[in-house]
Amino acid sequence: MIYILIVIAIVFAETKIKSYMEENMKLGENKEILNGKIVLRKYYNPGIILNYLENKKEMVKTVSSVFLGFLLLLFTILLPKKGNRLFKLGLALVLGGAISNVSDRMNKGHVVDYFSFNCKQFPKLRKIIFNLSDIFVFIGSALIALAGVISDMNHIRETLD
Repeated sequence: MIYILIVIAIVFAETKIKSYMEENMKLGENKEILNGKIVLRKYYNPGIILNYLENKKEMVKTVSSVFLGFLLLLFTILLPKKGNRLFKLGLALVLGGAISNVSDRMNKGHVVDYFSFNCKQFPKLRKIIFNLSDIFVFIGSALIALAGVISDMNHIRETLD
């Protein structure tokens, strides 16, 4: 049940934040927060990561929808099974972020991105604009990979015993 709540919380939070950005900021407008470490900037991304395939909106919608369908199927199959908590957590984070971004693509034709990092060590990072869904997809993917490594290590240990 906790994993479903995580998905719902991500989708709800992102819906609220994106609505706020749409209503209160102009496209391209900058607002620094947290002593300038984070820059709020409303941006429309019609493609996928870093605007890749921005001129192929229908293909992006189709691929995103198929991927989301696969994630939902996997989540539905794994959720009632015991164990795999790290994998389920990662999958819940990815799923919440994916639902939010795919919903944007389907309803608006683009994803609403709204913040970047202002880091002196990596000045080019300021040009990359994210949303929280992107961060959840990234963290969730890392957790899924980590769960796979842990599972492989356990299988190796069992084989050696």
